[in-house]
Amino acid sequence: MELAFIAFQKMIVMFMILIVGIIACKAKIVTKEGNAVLSDLLLLVVNPFVIFMSFQIDFTPELFVKLWISMGFALICHAIAILIAYIAIGKKSENFDIERISAIYSNCGFIGIPIISALFGQEGVFYLASYIAVFNILLWTQGYILMTGKTDIKHIVKGICSPCVIAVFLGIICFCLKIKLFAQAEEAFTHIAAMNTPLAMIVAGVTITRSNILKAIRNIRLYYVCFLKLIIIPIAAAFVLKLFKADNMLTMTSVIETACPVGASCTMFAIRYNRNSVYASELYTVSTLLSALSLPIVIMIAELM
Repeated sequence: MELAFIAFQKMIVMFMILIVGIIACKAKIVTKEGNAVLSDLLLLVVNPFVIFMSFQIDFTPELFVKLWISMGFALICHAIAILIAYIAIGKKSENFDIERISAIYSNCGFIGIPIISALFGQEGVFYLASYIAVFNILLWTQGYILMTGKTDIKHIVKGICSPCVIAVFLGIICFCLKIKLFAQAEEAFTHIAAMNTPLAMIVAGVTITRSNILKAIRNIRLYYVCFLKLIIIPIAAAFVLKLFKADNMLTMTSVIETACPVGASCTMFAIRYNRNSVYASELYTVSTLLSALSLPIVIMIAELM
């Protein structure tokens, strides 16, 4: 219950920053092009620094083992999401590819990092790094095949070579070899990492503003997909992970990441591969708004298990 209450408080803080993003967009301070630049800055620069800095902790055999357990948990969570999405969303649906990728891949970077950092601090982000690595690899393999129907080794390599995954590998190397940054570099990188929460929520606010919210909230089908993404899949993941009786922080990190709203990457994929990007954007918008309530609920249920 305590974690759920803290998460709810943090979601309120984050949504207040999101409102700033909405105002900035309405006032034309941040344009569509400007938001794309901010999104790239967050994804390609800030997030990798957050991940890398999470590995700047003292090496212990226990943490090393938990790191690989967390990676295994991330694989399990994505496997559960893929299974449920393919069962619950049939090919008869007009936009089945958009709905499936939206149900499977969460906003684990933009929304997940601030929440995990607030709840569990640096150690939580340390476990989260494994989830993000698995997320990126699967997005550019399973996600790419889902959206295009093609298998392309170039995109698989691109997924493995994304900045966030590279940050994970560099972080693991430094962690295992006990390489620590000198004081000035640590301070500089910490400042960059601190930009994550405000930047992520401003980007989310601008993105939501550019969507047709009134049209989105009238689409009943959206709520079905959001229910799968925000409630069914994370609770199923929590049930399975709890069977392993692992460290609570390790388990809850994976559950919370799975419970995050639809990933912004789903809209980016829809645009890139000429799918229904408007519908993808609507799923992103509605799920982000609903997550303010759904995330604390999922955390509370997972704690009670």
